[in-house]
Amino acid sequence: MGRAAAGRAEGDTGALEDLEFHWGSAYDFAVTGGRWTARRRDGRGGTLADPLPEGLRLRIQADYAAMPVPRDLP
Repeated sequence: MGRAAAGRAEGDTGALEDLEFHWGSAYDFAVTGGRWTARRRDGRGGTLADPLPEGLRLRIQADYAAMPVPRDLP
């Protein structure tokens, strides 16, 4: 992934805020070097990663469906 794509990913704060709003109590999020990552807060499982926020959202949904994480919804 080139620098332009990395800058676009890091600048997409709306997508990051959306992920944190819906999954923030169950996963910790980061965007570094154009790669979106999510780590489960309960310590089970590994780190989910994708170059796009939509791909990370789909990975989180599949992970949550397979092994739910307690989370607080507003």
